[in-house]
Amino acid sequence: METAPASPSGGPDTRSRDDLYDALQDGGQRLAVGLVRLLHRMATVSGMNPTDFQCYTLLRVSGTLTPGEIADSLCLSTGSVTGVLDRLEERGLVERTRHPEDRRKVAVQLAEGAERLAAASSPGMRDAMTRLHEDYSEDELAVIVDWLDRLDATLDGVVRAPRPPA
Repeated sequence: METAPASPSGGPDTRSRDDLYDALQDGGQRLAVGLVRLLHRMATVSGMNPTDFQCYTLLRVSGTLTPGEIADSLCLSTGSVTGVLDRLEERGLVERTRHPEDRRKVAVQLAEGAERLAAASSPGMRDAMTRLHEDYSEDELAVIVDWLDRLDATLDGVVRAPRPPA
């Protein structure tokens, strides 16, 4: 006989699937607000505006991108991305080079040493995340990683979906 997984209080979780889905929705919205707050704090600590910091972070996690790909990922105009890249380049955080496959395009990547900003912008983050995750088994962490990957793909699909007519 299967037992219900433990709830945060340690007892079995007896919520229905619908109740759990509602809890996921609520938790996801709280997480979104928390991530926006964190983004703004990290940007401020880094001496950047949130959009510039978001672009820096995108390049950290995605690697080399074209300005068009950056615009698409961040839902910005290409003109806005040019300004963002100008500011990041001025700070020595990104480099623009010719695209290796299409000379008409530009490739943007983090400049050497730009990674240093990530740790400086979020002191204590790694330790806090390590403490958060230490109670989970490797199998549980693997499920969380899988869920985050699937969530990222789902959110990307939602953002890229055509807007319904007004």
